Amino acid sequence: MTLGTTKADGGQPSAVGATGGERRRVLAIVGAGPMGTYALAQLAAELPHETPAGGVRVVVFEGGGRFGAGEVHSDRQPRTSHLNRVAGQIAFAPDESARPPVRLLPPALRPTFLQWCRARHAETGDPDFDVRPEDVPRRYVHGLALRDVFDRFVRRLRSTPGVEVDLHACAVVDVVPGDHDGHRFLLRTDDPAVAVPADDVLFATGHSWNHYPGSDTDDPRWVPYAYPLDVRVTERSVPPGRPVLVRGLGLTALDVVLHLTEGRGGQFTPSPDDPALLRYVPSGREPSRIVGISPSGVPGSGRPRNDKLADPALEHRGVFFTEPAIDRLRLSCGFPDPRGRRPRLDFDLHLLPLVVLEMAYVHHRTKHGEQAGRELRDRVDDAYQRFLSGSLAQGEEGADLLLHAAQAGDFDWRAALDPLPAHLAQPGVDWHDLVRTRLARDLADCLEGNVANPVKAACDGVWRDLRAVFSAAVDDGGLTPESHRRFTEVHLRHYNRLSNGAGVEPMRKLSALVDAGLVDLAIGPDPVVRAHGTGLLVEGRRTGVARTVEVAVEARVHPFDPWHDASPLYRNLLRRGLARQWRNPSADGSADHVPGALDLTDEFHPVLPDGSVEDALTFLGAPAEGLRVFQLTAARPGSNSAVLNNAAAWAVRAVARSVRR
Repeated sequence: MTLGTTKADGGQPSAVGATGGERRRVLAIVGAGPMGTYALAQLAAELPHETPAGGVRVVVFEGGGRFGAGEVHSDRQPRTSHLNRVAGQIAFAPDESARPPVRLLPPALRPTFLQWCRARHAETGDPDFDVRPEDVPRRYVHGLALRDVFDRFVRRLRSTPGVEVDLHACAVVDVVPGDHDGHRFLLRTDDPAVAVPADDVLFATGHSWNHYPGSDTDDPRWVPYAYPLDVRVTERSVPPGRPVLVRGLGLTALDVVLHLTEGRGGQFTPSPDDPALLRYVPSGREPSRIVGISPSGVPGSGRPRNDKLADPALEHRGVFFTEPAIDRLRLSCGFPDPRGRRPRLDFDLHLLPLVVLEMAYVHHRTKHGEQAGRELRDRVDDAYQRFLSGSLAQGEEGADLLLHAAQAGDFDWRAALDPLPAHLAQPGVDWHDLVRTRLARDLADCLEGNVANPVKAACDGVWRDLRAVFSAAVDDGGLTPESHRRFTEVHLRHYNRLSNGAGVEPMRKLSALVDAGLVDLAIGPDPVVRAHGTGLLVEGRRTGVARTVEVAVEARVHPFDPWHDASPLYRNLLRRGLARQWRNPSADGSADHVPGALDLTDEFHPVLPDGSVEDALTFLGAPAEGLRVFQLTAARPGSNSAVLNNAAAWAVRAVARSVRR
């Protein structure tokens, strides 16, 4: 076994020992997808100005070898996969909006995604790079950009005296604490020839998938994880002309569906009946039927045309659902926290009525104008103040009373949150046709944009623009354990379905496939899947519809689960006492909520089993999801991006610790 052998870029083993009498500091980044790239950007900004006396070695691990992009955003993703955000809202490094301010890279080294695409289009003429700010780009283009800026950051670091960079195309599977030639940890990998000592480690491992012994994913008829699509969802694993089950109806499922259709030579052409719609022309290599299922039986709503890009002032600022309102509710209605912290709330009782009122306000103002919005605020103020003081009914009754006082009768909040409720699914009901009609209505709303269309304005303005308010309510045990569990299972699905869907173009394609009957959504809500001969039987508990398929593709993003992650890394961290799971405690300890996240400080350092903190380890992204929400979002330029700030903060602290050691 060698220490520090570079495998991905042809470099030579790096010296771990002293330079000029000082021991070289080793900073490691585990995972080189977007989050790891953001962190490397800040190292590239810091180290040329503040290099430790003994020098520093930056070591980056990426199991798939696609440094900068990782697996989900790989530059090898098929052209059929799109992002779910517009080109004008993607960044790669901190900018002037960062708070607190940080040292910035020269502008030429930190282009936004849009700037990068324009430069690449000028060089190549490739239409895939010819994107406008409001366009939803292909995911592989994002991967190419990530790879390119990652390489820029590496070149800058390698040109800095006293700085070395090693890239390892292998995955870290274990972290051994102790003295390793003067370094605090030894990082073991899935390559027996590579083990690297390190002093400061950032874990930015991104999305993974879980393995549950005895579960469906042990069945050879299942493809347990979709990515990379060109490796896992092939004509061998999903044969042409055979029926396939796609479990999930969100973004990953759409990637899978388009890969199985357009990716196999099918074509979308303008509909002769409506130029806004598409018609699918099959190639003959598709599955005979793509059966789509999810707990709701309904695909996520589409992301509307984003008309807020031209004027950031169009982003909605909360009027009723605000952080001060949450603070008042904690004082008037909150439940005691057994840890002695701030009072906790129940999302359904205390916060859902405010979310509903905020949506009604945005819907009403969009539909009837600014003056009508001001009048609604005046009408509802007395009821709103009584709600915050705890003297008005809570929960659904409270939401109805607030809307009644606001006189927002044209806003049906239940239909907005759940446009196709499960109770509509009954034997004899054509659920596929209901969904088909719903997709057509949603697509029409999307085409009107997130400023002009009242429904999309309400969903986008509340569930996206006010994500910081949701975070203030939920993060770090802000809800009771029972409510936190329900928030994860119900209300985060509202967020994903209402405001986190695919762009207009992919949704047009999905609608065409549903219209053609190639994508079959007849199973409906509450599906059940079981073995049936050499295949699988899929049944709708409510509709009674049944389908048989030969193979199934798991097309859902798995929640972070350290004990069942496909990689042994997090299990080993827990077993070695280098981390513990976070718990939202119940009053007597009998009903704690354990969402999977690691117990982390505000700076994302792990809290150890004895309650101490290990500040040389930092976890960003998936391991924090559950303790905090919205940890896996992409970076936005000019927006004081939280994900960029978190990645930059690690780099700033790691360099500062290296300098003062």
